Amino acid sequence: MPLLKMLQRKPLTGRMEEAVRKQLQKIKAERRQRFRVLASLKDEESLYVARMAAHLADCPKCDIVLLFVRPVDRSGSIHVQLARRNILQAGVELPGLRILREGLEVLQQELRLNMEECETSTEQMNAWGDPVGDARITYTCPDGRHIVLKLKVAPEIASGILDQYELGPYNLIILGKPERWRRSGLWLLFHHVVAERVMAMAPCSVMIARDTLDTNRGFFIYLDGSARSFNGMRRTAILAHEAGEPVTLFAVAPTQEEMRQAQKTVDKGREILENLGIEVSATKTAFGDTVQQIVEHGNDHLVIAITDRGRTRLQRIFLGSIAGEVARLAKTSVLDVRLG
Repeated sequence: MPLLKMLQRKPLTGRMEEAVRKQLQKIKAERRQRFRVLASLKDEESLYVARMAAHLADCPKCDIVLLFVRPVDRSGSIHVQLARRNILQAGVELPGLRILREGLEVLQQELRLNMEECETSTEQMNAWGDPVGDARITYTCPDGRHIVLKLKVAPEIASGILDQYELGPYNLIILGKPERWRRSGLWLLFHHVVAERVMAMAPCSVMIARDTLDTNRGFFIYLDGSARSFNGMRRTAILAHEAGEPVTLFAVAPTQEEMRQAQKTVDKGREILENLGIEVSATKTAFGDTVQQIVEHGNDHLVIAITDRGRTRLQRIFLGSIAGEVARLAKTSVLDVRLG
């Protein structure tokens, strides 16, 4: 019986419950040794999110979870007998199943996978009183890679994504660009917005992806000169290196007179990465408004990467972030790098 389902069943003896919890802790510890990507799909137009996940996690030590969050069914339109069926393998077209299957086809093509060689396991769990609840199918490939399709039920999408993180953990969450982008503020806690809430509240790095894989190349990494930004640069540059993407380092000076310090910042970044064996293809500096300069110089790259300032969730909600502003204005993918 799946461990989470065992925890949900009552009653469990104290000894049994403790054994299950220890096993869950062991699973999470093992997952922390891998690079795990959570890619949230919302419709056919968001399949580029799956392509981006495959591009960044094309390694046997990487796992990709494709997620579709559907609303709780309180209308009775989903027959309760479906709860007894393996809906992920049945021919039932619940909302999101087709999108997950299409996402899997994208991963098969991009990662050159033969799914017939993979072991499969399925699981369904009760959630929110929905007749079907959460459903998952896991493909374990011969090289040890895990590909997971997760159909999750939640009151709204952002909370579903954040809840899924708690079942992880994950190193990176990838979302598609929102139709409309709103600024930070208290209303984030009470409105059904997705990208803004996930960027503000997720414990791990978050990418707002745009469909530029066929046109743009390279990671454009912004440095503010702090130790935190250099630590984030290391992580991001390793990700870029593994994905075969060139690295450009960028710093902004508030005024022309401070350009020398900006140059020192990118030179230090180059030295750090070269000591790690990672080549820096270019360094750039500019002066003026930070967000405006990052967007202007970074738009022709595949990814603009910005390390967060270590703010709490509430601070990000009320004060916003440079990454959030850049993600709102940029025409390419933006990575908000979290150090945790």
